[in-house]
Amino acid sequence: MKLCVGTTKGVVILDPARAGAPLMALAEPSAIWCMAQDTGDPNVIYAGANGFMASGRGRGALARSRDGGRNWTDITPNLGTDEDVWALGAPPIPGEIFVGTSHARLFRSSDQGRKFRECTAFNKVPGRDRWSFPPPPHIPHIRSISFDPNRSSTMYIGVEEGGVYRSRDLGESFEPLNRGIYTDIHTVVVDPADSRRLYATTGDGFYLSQDAGGSWRHITAGLNRTYTVPLLVEGDGHRAIYTAAAAGPPPSWSRPSGADARFFRSDDYGRSFRMIEAEGGGMRSMVMRLREDPLSPGDFFGVLNGGGVIRSDGAGEHVSAIADKLPPAYDLAIID
Repeated sequence: MKLCVGTTKGVVILDPARAGAPLMALAEPSAIWCMAQDTGDPNVIYAGANGFMASGRGRGALARSRDGGRNWTDITPNLGTDEDVWALGAPPIPGEIFVGTSHARLFRSSDQGRKFRECTAFNKVPGRDRWSFPPPPHIPHIRSISFDPNRSSTMYIGVEEGGVYRSRDLGESFEPLNRGIYTDIHTVVVDPADSRRLYATTGDGFYLSQDAGGSWRHITAGLNRTYTVPLLVEGDGHRAIYTAAAAGPPPSWSRPSGADARFFRSDDYGRSFRMIEAEGGGMRSMVMRLREDPLSPGDFFGVLNGGGVIRSDGAGEHVSAIADKLPPAYDLAIID
């Protein structure tokens, strides 16, 4: 097993079971924000970039690897003026990939990125003229693309800042799901055991829906941080939900205390959380993505914007670093 880590300097390939220098792979885009794997062939990996990262991005905004991240091809489609990639999602249909961009636009390819078409129905969602984003020029973007593991045609789109939207026909139509939720959305996930349970991380904490998005409840029990980003809902019979939360939004992470982040775990379907132990206690870096460890059910890997890779052990009860001094890392893929 290898970890393919997307950083601001390209791809870093790590073997978590062995010590040694990581392999840097040339990728275009060279500054990676988000990644996704083809559900039919996990060696096919997509990587996207946007100008939010300090190093910006290279000539392209989207790349594809067919060999587990060692070699990359620029497949940036004609997305329009100043479109960056903020989210990638692969449904349980081999060859399909969805791309979420700045200006909150959604694109779809059915042939592993050879050709793209825009999901124009998303441009007609009522109220999108009121979507925004705090930093100038206040352009909203799609931050999360996820799929219902029990219904292959159902997908969820999270907009920063604009809310949650569901499509039951893979992007041909959309409906809003914003009753009771803070609309600065970071991640949306469907519970694999029950499609009526949805979870969301936002700029104002964690939210739970038990009626398929009809309404949301703000969860504060056990959470002493408010800015939540990553979200992992375990599958294969496990019930734990993991997130990480910072003391404040990204502009505050430049303080001496950094993000002052903590890990949290829920064992009751997101109704409450408890803090789990991390090496060194609080983290100056923020956890940007969590992925389940396929070789150790109940454990996970994660990446930090300070340039680290972490791994949990003890069935998710403790978190420690397995790599540091990397470029800032924002996403990862796990390959055989």
